[in-house]
Amino acid sequence: MQTSIVPVSVFPSTANVLYIRSITLGPPPSYYYELQAVDVVTKEREVPNPAYVPESVDADGNAVPPQGEPTITETYTEQVVTVLKNGNVSMTEDQWDNWAAGPITEDEPYQLDCIATNLGLTRA
Repeated sequence: MQTSIVPVSVFPSTANVLYIRSITLGPPPSYYYELQAVDVVTKEREVPNPAYVPESVDADGNAVPPQGEPTITETYTEQVVTVLKNGNVSMTEDQWDNWAAGPITEDEPYQLDCIATNLGLTRA
């Protein structure tokens, strides 16, 4: 599970994502956590041009020049994740006792809220 957090300084950068993974079921449960710096980077690369027609010869044997460029520039985005800090953290007994039974869709936000609070972080 992961959530965006209000950016926090963690040497040598700034963390903007909290990632957690359950490691024990408890009670109360424990989690492995990572404070991550996640950046989306826009890059360019040369790729084959699907519309390119190489030089050829027509039915009469005449050379037909190539049509189009063999490559084109493509722009894409890449997510770069840097782990700045990691460790283990648990829910408190009160958090465990107040964890209401409900659909799984309500479990993730509750767990993320509890762990963010225990680490002194604010979810964005």
